[in-house]
Amino acid sequence: MSNIAERRRRGSFVHAASRIVLFAGCLGAVFSAAAQDHFNPKGAPASRHTAELQEALRESLPFEDTRDFDESRRGFIAAPDSKQILGAQGNVVWDMGRYDFLLGGEQFDTMHPSLQRQATLNMNFGLYEVVPDFIYQVRGFDLANMTLIRGETGWILFDVLLSSETAAAALKLANEQLGELPVKAVVYSHSHIDHFGGVLGVTSPEEVNRGDVAVFAPIGFMEEAISENVYAGNSMTRRAGFQYGRVMPSSPFGQVDSAIGKGLSAGSTGLIPPTVVVTDRFEEHVIDGVRIVFQNTPGTEAPAEMNAWFPDKKVFWAAENITATIHNIYTLRGALVRDALAWSKQINTALYEFGLDAEVMISSHNWPRWGNARIQEVMRTQRDAYANLNNQVLNLANQGVTINEIHNEYQVPPSLQQKWSARQYHGSEFHNARAVINRYLGYWDGNPATLAPLSPLGQPSSRLGGF
Repeated sequence: MSNIAERRRRGSFVHAASRIVLFAGCLGAVFSAAAQDHFNPKGAPASRHTAELQEALRESLPFEDTRDFDESRRGFIAAPDSKQILGAQGNVVWDMGRYDFLLGGEQFDTMHPSLQRQATLNMNFGLYEVVPDFIYQVRGFDLANMTLIRGETGWILFDVLLSSETAAAALKLANEQLGELPVKAVVYSHSHIDHFGGVLGVTSPEEVNRGDVAVFAPIGFMEEAISENVYAGNSMTRRAGFQYGRVMPSSPFGQVDSAIGKGLSAGSTGLIPPTVVVTDRFEEHVIDGVRIVFQNTPGTEAPAEMNAWFPDKKVFWAAENITATIHNIYTLRGALVRDALAWSKQINTALYEFGLDAEVMISSHNWPRWGNARIQEVMRTQRDAYANLNNQVLNLANQGVTINEIHNEYQVPPSLQQKWSARQYHGSEFHNARAVINRYLGYWDGNPATLAPLSPLGQPSSRLGGF
């Protein structure tokens, strides 16, 4: 019997069950409307079988590796007085306090222990120093981080969060703690709204039009930003609520984390078009006295995205191409299927262009890494994870495994399963595997009976006679 057939015969109960528990906090949002009416705030305790499974997972994963905790706490300066950020009408735009249940150190059998670890790491809240007197981050104010670079005369802001309110609060905290400076430039790392939507909280169209503030973005940024947020904007916003569990109560029995951050803020959004578009594969700019080399990485985590390198400080900015989790090849909110192989190759390019010399690596989500050996470890792990996904899924497809079978066949290699930076928090192996097949072969599984399926209401297609 072939290995594929054997796995089909016996199944992989523990593996599948652990994935289901891991993603309950996100995918459970599909049922969020019903949850609001029937949710028990005290939750239901885990069954004996679930508790045993969770304990087995605690024994099987490398919890003795605490480097992420050390890195996530490093450089903390201050947090604001309140964990809530309010809008102009007094509405709550952001509430980090809803996740305080994660701070007590209790192990919850109602969530995957690996997910609880990630959720606890993402409790960063406040201003952090990354490179003394040069680079700072505000974390825990939104799904993404705001990164502040001290230039000769003011701030260079990398990614300005999702909402104007959270972006303004992040800049206010930095100015209070570090001394007030004007904003001289804004850098959009890529075309997803959680990285540019808060721009009106830190600058204005008038300041940009006067030339007081420059706005940098990768080639293709405006086309992709419009494509995602206008063409399919309504549907994508609704689906994002499903993906991130936006309206689910936060508790050990509900929404606990969003892998790359706690969740999405609920404020006002805007967009100021870039004044400088980075077009070359590698392009150097001096911004307010700071030398920066941008690396365009199209077709990776976003269709338009760029990394950055600070050669004078040996700092690599990985945008959202390298985070503390494996990302989505197909994101459930809806977007073009990404190219896992191209993503892997762009990480490899960055590794050999910058990673061999880097002493600090920062990104637009999660926490930084310090030390060249550590940086290379994370970069190589994520490079290999995306490459393995692409290559092994195609290998299985060429053996006859279909899109409706691949999520039960592809498994992350054991060596990568033991790397925290390759854990499947944001993107899962079961929907990413399907995405690779969809990218190369489309959604059809090769069975004529499934080419024109019934709608969910059971209505036959009225177009079958149109051949």
